[in-house]
Amino acid sequence: MAKRSLKAGLILHSRKMPAATEDIKWGDHLVFSVETKMFVLFDVDDASRAVRFKCDEEDFDRLCEREGVAPSAYVGRYGWVEFEDVDEHDLNELKRLITKSHRIVVSKLSMRKQREVFGG
Repeated sequence: MAKRSLKAGLILHSRKMPAATEDIKWGDHLVFSVETKMFVLFDVDDASRAVRFKCDEEDFDRLCEREGVAPSAYVGRYGWVEFEDVDEHDLNELKRLITKSHRIVVSKLSMRKQREVFGG
């Protein structure tokens, strides 16, 4: 029996983030955002197991040292990383990193919007 990809679990996790919206951008990327700020994206192609998300400087440097992880094309200079194959990594760690990406993006919103997102 073939191993099921972790990608579906990460998409479900992303959908559960407070105030997250999703849409298809550039014709082939499933993008999750808060307001207009993206925090994670997946290829629409079911065969792709890649995930890209924003991270802080410390995580960026640490993660990019790993096999199968690199600065994301076009947005790597803004702290985005790409995991080529989510099945080669720990699901719980990826969920934590996506949650952290969400928090990073929310922290860039106005205080009023941040309170709306986190119910404060």
